[in-house]
Amino acid sequence: MLFSKNNNKFTKCPMDAKDMINSINSEGFAVIEDFVSKETLDKFMPEVYRRFDRLSYNGTKGYVKLSGQKYLADTLTVHKEILKIYLHPFIIDCCEEYTGKPVHLSDYRIYQNLAAHQMPWHVDNKQTMPDQTEKMLDYKGLITLIYLDDVDHGPFQLVRGSHLWASGFNKEMWDDVIEKYSKDIVTFNNQKAGTAIIYDTRGIHRAEPFQKGSPRTALFAQYADLDKPTGEPIFINTEHAAKLSEKTIQVLRFGKKASAPTWPIPADKIQNTQREKLADLPT
Repeated sequence: MLFSKNNNKFTKCPMDAKDMINSINSEGFAVIEDFVSKETLDKFMPEVYRRFDRLSYNGTKGYVKLSGQKYLADTLTVHKEILKIYLHPFIIDCCEEYTGKPVHLSDYRIYQNLAAHQMPWHVDNKQTMPDQTEKMLDYKGLITLIYLDDVDHGPFQLVRGSHLWASGFNKEMWDDVIEKYSKDIVTFNNQKAGTAIIYDTRGIHRAEPFQKGSPRTALFAQYADLDKPTGEPIFINTEHAAKLSEKTIQVLRFGKKASAPTWPIPADKIQNTQREKLADLPT
């Protein structure tokens, strides 16, 4: 079993694709400790923290803030080691084994949850439309969440086994009924930086809110098979990808149009809102 009767305790999976996929099929998730080594984290996290200290503005690359979260701007361009994680052969092979089809990267981000942020219980088997509405999709995909800090507050939480039935409700947000499933909530607290939690896109999950403490920094990578919507636009730094294999071209979906805007809300929508407010002012 992946966890004991106390759902806050669970065992880690080895980096074995068969064991991991069996775990996700049955429970909805798998945990791999030290998926990203401290040595690798030390290469790119100083730059990540530096950018989280400054707001993106007028060409300066930093973060974009939405509610109680900060999102790193142009995540894939920040450091070559970050791009390598998103293209990690173990992740891609497991995704393709799990879905039974070739996959692409659909959504991605490095982000921070801040104190008092209330993330709702939700699922991610959806498509963001150009007008920012969401369309629910029923498909089998995987998300990799990697803690980039040691986590002792604000951990990831998931309803065990919900990937097997939640999509049947055609429902994105689950706060209104989450109490029904409280006994199945698994909390991934007290985990080291570099820990990877790989879970089915259809699973009900959130980050647990916390009232005080440092931000929780994580990397998010969502993969779907090639006949599903492409997702957000992808931007890379070409110096980080001197050689492009066929698999890299596939995963980064070269030549394919994005089906959704960059998350969080694009600047043009914010600017349009500001224009509308200005237009309402008395002259």
